[in-house]
Amino acid sequence: MRYRDRSLMEKIKAYVERYAMENGGATPTNAEIGDEFAIGRVNAYRYLKAMDELGMLRYRDGRIHTERIDKIAPIGDMSPSYIDSIPAGTPDEIEAHVSEYVSIPEVFVENQKGPFYILKVSGDSMVDAGIDSGDLVIVRKTPEARAGEIVVALTRGSGNTLKRVKEDGDGLYLWAENESWSDEKRFFGRDFTVQGVAVKMVKNVV
Repeated sequence: MRYRDRSLMEKIKAYVERYAMENGGATPTNAEIGDEFAIGRVNAYRYLKAMDELGMLRYRDGRIHTERIDKIAPIGDMSPSYIDSIPAGTPDEIEAHVSEYVSIPEVFVENQKGPFYILKVSGDSMVDAGIDSGDLVIVRKTPEARAGEIVVALTRGSGNTLKRVKEDGDGLYLWAENESWSDEKRFFGRDFTVQGVAVKMVKNVV
């Protein structure tokens, strides 16, 4: 029977998990699966039942479960976007675009109110804050920040950058955390608009 096609089963499982990641843990309907693979709603149902029998997933009361999907914690006020990328160097004009969808684990942002988004860092101006090029930073969207916080800021000339907010007698300013740079290079000005505050960093383990 067609709904025993193992290759298609693997594709359906991958699609269902990707859909759940993009939609806060919600899984697609039989109609959506049928449309995605041009097999129709009834055949989609048969595939899910067959996959359940084979132990590829669990299908109960119209809800699809896999180990990966069950780890997704639905968070109501989070923006599940991974935006690539924010410069952590000389401010550049960038176009914020979603390159991948993810669910942000609640443990990363517990006791904080969103919305949140994730940015991928490029550049080396924040290395002494432990933030390297390629790291992911979870950002709480807000127009306000205090001295000492690391922020995503829009600088004069439409440059977006990740920097620490510091304060002196003249007020707040942006500062790069790279001690190998001169003070002149580390100073990123006072004319900026806060777009969010960094709350957590995710690094690759080498």
